[in-house]
Amino acid sequence: MGTMDSKNLHRLIPKICTGEYTQKELLAFVNLVQKISLSYLKYQEIIGKHIRWERREQSRELEDMAIDCVAGLFMRNEQNEFVQLKRYFEPHLSKTPPPDSVELLILLRRLVIKKTKQELSRIFKERDPEGAKIIRNIRVAVKNARDLGTFREMGREYIYFRQESRVGAVGAGGNGYGDGYAEDFNSEPEEPDPVYLRKDKPTIPEKVLRSQYLDYYNPKDHVSTSIRKMLKVVESDTRYQNYLPTDVIARLIRHTNLEIVRSRLLAQIEERSPLDYVKMQEINQAKRNVLKKIKAKIQKQYVASGKISPEKGEIYYKTLADVLEDITHSKKIESYYRHLRKYMPELTQKKYRREERTIFEYLGKLTKKWFREYLKDLL
Repeated sequence: MGTMDSKNLHRLIPKICTGEYTQKELLAFVNLVQKISLSYLKYQEIIGKHIRWERREQSRELEDMAIDCVAGLFMRNEQNEFVQLKRYFEPHLSKTPPPDSVELLILLRRLVIKKTKQELSRIFKERDPEGAKIIRNIRVAVKNARDLGTFREMGREYIYFRQESRVGAVGAGGNGYGDGYAEDFNSEPEEPDPVYLRKDKPTIPEKVLRSQYLDYYNPKDHVSTSIRKMLKVVESDTRYQNYLPTDVIARLIRHTNLEIVRSRLLAQIEERSPLDYVKMQEINQAKRNVLKKIKAKIQKQYVASGKISPEKGEIYYKTLADVLEDITHSKKIESYYRHLRKYMPELTQKKYRREERTIFEYLGKLTKKWFREYLKDLL
């Protein structure tokens, strides 16, 4: 898209808001919005984010993703108006004098980048809901820990032991998990000292970190304890930097947990007792009870009121039965979107977000909540 489009924004955007645009003008505006979103995605790749699913340079994945990210901005109401664009731009257009094309381009960039960030976050969660949950838990743990801090560098987030907390923490008398807090601990420390962080040293290889972390690992550890144990590895080895990337910590927590779960499952298979058999029967009964309740909920609240068709109600029910099956057999939990697509092959992420997500994800959360309640009584 040439610069001409952005120079004409003072004429184009009012037309988009009032609905007085031609098809050619709308296409020009959509192309400009996609171009802004695509530029942001490319920038994220440059600073080290893994945006593409396929990781193939020749694919049009980024272009498609940009369109997917901004599609929500072009949702229309019953009057065929672009609701979000009108709501965002009209207060600015009503000012005297109205904004010129340069100001409108700045406003448009702000809107498109915000929308792209939101949608990117959703796309990543749909791809990897478990990974997103671990990252969220890590951030909460760091925020609530007095001895842990974060900083960003080249678009990547890092976690470290705050220097103030390390007085007497390593070596005899300190366990490295906060027993040796400095008396004058400051809850708002200054920027971490590059010398203390050993920024001139290389990052520890993940294999080395993993093998040493397993010496400290305990399956019952909280996330904050796991983080401290990993940081203790790099703190005590002066060959490496004294901090770790958040994504590396998340990956290690996830893989370690998966291995422990896998080994436990194998042990259960080898040593299943009559009591285990009875428990499994009870769990299956709990599953049947939940599915009965969810079927009634779908029929009464959604099918009977005409919010969804009987056919869609049946698809929702079958999909939620699959979700419960995965949970009870400790399989990898797929996203709701992927589960639903098995019964609705034509479903796209865009269509899922627009038409299915609100009702279906509410039913999914309800299914899991009821199942948890039954299991609490059983176990």
